[in-house]
Amino acid sequence: MMKRNRADPAGGESSQTKALICQQSESMMRQILQNCFFLWLLCFSLLPASATARGLVRDAEIELLLRDYSRPLLLAAGLEPSRIGISLINDRNLNAFVTNGQNIYVHTGLIIQAKEPNMVIGVLAHEIGHITGGHLARGAEAAATAQRPALIATILGMTSILAGAADLGMALITGGQQLAIGNFLSYSRGQEAAADNTALQLLEATEQSAEGIIGMMDSLANQEILSEVYQDPYARSHPMSRDRVKAYQNGASASPFRDARDPEERVFRHRMAQAKIFGFLDSPNTTLRRFRNKDDQPARYARAIAYYRQGLRGKAMGELSSLIAEMPNNPWLYELEGQIYHETGLADKGIAPYEKAIALRPNEPLLLIGLASCLLSKGAAGGAANQAVNQKAIDHLRAALRLDPLNGPAYLQMSKGYGQLGEIALAQWALAEYYAAGGHPEARRHARRAIEGLPKGSVEYIRTVDILSAIER
Repeated sequence: MMKRNRADPAGGESSQTKALICQQSESMMRQILQNCFFLWLLCFSLLPASATARGLVRDAEIELLLRDYSRPLLLAAGLEPSRIGISLINDRNLNAFVTNGQNIYVHTGLIIQAKEPNMVIGVLAHEIGHITGGHLARGAEAAATAQRPALIATILGMTSILAGAADLGMALITGGQQLAIGNFLSYSRGQEAAADNTALQLLEATEQSAEGIIGMMDSLANQEILSEVYQDPYARSHPMSRDRVKAYQNGASASPFRDARDPEERVFRHRMAQAKIFGFLDSPNTTLRRFRNKDDQPARYARAIAYYRQGLRGKAMGELSSLIAEMPNNPWLYELEGQIYHETGLADKGIAPYEKAIALRPNEPLLLIGLASCLLSKGAAGGAANQAVNQKAIDHLRAALRLDPLNGPAYLQMSKGYGQLGEIALAQWALAEYYAAGGHPEARRHARRAIEGLPKGSVEYIRTVDILSAIER
């Protein structure tokens, strides 16, 4: 409480007193703001992470592998696999998480650090446990509940500070904060334990071993003694105590499938996926050093990618040709062949490999987009003959979008195709769709241009109106 200074009969404080009061007020205000920020952070931590900001990776081979890993688990959990999204994030940390309801995001680091497919499958089973438990929605409710006593304590604390009892006020605020943390972490531990139990049940139901996830959890538990700088996010976001590892071991001890092993074909696909990630995401020199003393098929796959990225098409094709001779029914080898031709200026030669890939693996949108890109490069030469090539590319892109409606690059390629056909309004519509898919403000400009030339009542006209309405909202 402020007191009048006797040396100041007018009731004004001395300069020293004013400075002291200001310092105390600023210190208390900073502490209050810090505690308020904590409360906001507690709630914000439950919001879905921005996968886009971290860098989504699109690859048909690895996406199919993850879908094959998860499909039996999803069916055992009573979920429709087609309704669950599984995406890959370019991040070398070992991590996976659920966000936006029923979407699982897997870091590339989880795949390359997993010694066997069963480890990835165990993590997917755990994340599916979060989906079936509705933990994302309930987590937001838990955060709100945890905030209430902290907010009340903050209000009471601020009242006490204004009344002159600064120590009491700060004690109330700090105590409320600690209570909120304790309540929320207690709830979080319960969520993780429930997801662990579900994971064990799903692995049992699909006749798979829990040894993979036990090994991963044991490894992460060792990280508890490390600084957070050196820990994987999965260790920091999950309570990785030894008790939790023991609970996994106890739960799996009686399983008749404890010693079950991944089929050789699955292990091979896993190793090929690892090689592909290293090949595309590491520097070419790093990849070549990593696989220089190996001559198995995954090693040659990685080297083919590394040579292609160095611009050494001859060496890349040498590695790839031998692989295709040994595995003529592998669509991903033909996809890589088509990609190399397309991106090294020989798009016309890339058409046949992409067509072979699609014959082996129909209805893969990324393969259809790859083929369309080669066709559009050929159609750019102009002339009546190439008009049919451009139209064929657009047909493939529309087929890809029926399978993957939010694929922005497909719309971008479609805009190019319509531009080469001279269909300017449709080209502007495709650009509007491309920018709208990414939430970019350029969508408005292209939609306005498109709507002037599109036939009223057409599908594209209606979609353009929807884009403009969404932007206005």
